[in-house]
Amino acid sequence: MEDDKYAVILARRADNMLIAHIDFLAQVSPSAARNLYADFNKSMILLSKNPFRQPFADELDATGIPANTYRKKIFYNGYKALYIIENTTVYVDAIIDCRQENKNLY
Repeated sequence: MEDDKYAVILARRADNMLIAHIDFLAQVSPSAARNLYADFNKSMILLSKNPFRQPFADELDATGIPANTYRKKIFYNGYKALYIIENTTVYVDAIIDCRQENKNLY
């Protein structure tokens, strides 16, 4: 898109996490899985326009990750994309279901 200022790169790990969330949700509700994927895509478009609008992931401070390193984009009923910004590129490193215990993912 012409007004995109940032390239959004999804890490293989994040891609695998997204696929796992969609596969799990599809077993319960195929339409919910489609909605998750659609909302994820909309969220990535928003990040490509202005990734600085999203807050830092302060919940990561206790994990040893330096403060103000990762930002988070919440989408579709409690999923979270964790990303960093370098120059004009957004690197999405993880897709997390906020309703689950995720301490081992950080």
